[in-house]
Amino acid sequence: MDILLDTFELAIRKLFAERLNPDVCYHNIDHTLSIVAKVKEIGVYYNLEQEQLDELFLAGWLHDVGYWNGVAMDHELRGAAFAREFLKQYDVSEEGIERICGAILATKVPQQPHNLMEAIICDADLYHLSSDQCYAQTLLLKKETEQLSGNSIELLDWLKNSEKFMINHHYHTEYAAKFFQQGKEENLRFLRTKIEELAKAEI
Repeated sequence: MDILLDTFELAIRKLFAERLNPDVCYHNIDHTLSIVAKVKEIGVYYNLEQEQLDELFLAGWLHDVGYWNGVAMDHELRGAAFAREFLKQYDVSEEGIERICGAILATKVPQQPHNLMEAIICDADLYHLSSDQCYAQTLLLKKETEQLSGNSIELLDWLKNSEKFMINHHYHTEYAAKFFQQGKEENLRFLRTKIEELAKAEI
């Protein structure tokens, strides 16, 4: 399946270049590549079979294609629908396509994965909450939201909502709990510091 995966990647990269709304500055190919790398990292940790790793690779690439037109609402449904049709031309079984679509749909917030594959892509998708790029990524997502909605958002309001999101979020795999959770807690403390600074500046 290696040749088909290579062919798939060339095709999906081309589609990203052609179809992605330029205002989508967060859910773009950089984010996608990060998720593709993370699902492999976590999948290898769990000693998944090659077929499962391949399906995670495909799901990672396809999980946010529903954002291409610049509409966030129901992008998971659009992504799964696209995947269901697009993957027919590759060496993926019907059962595999359904597993991939299930993984894409599982990334919808609040995340509710039903199996390990879905849990892996959910944790990979929100890996940035634990990374040293968390704050920068939060600001990038703010920019994307403003560009797509045409509305300006106050930074303090955005950060308060980000804090709530991080508090309510939890990782699903043992791997993420072991390797991501501490970074996420550190980022949450940093975020609270920024919120306090901004709140004081407004007084």
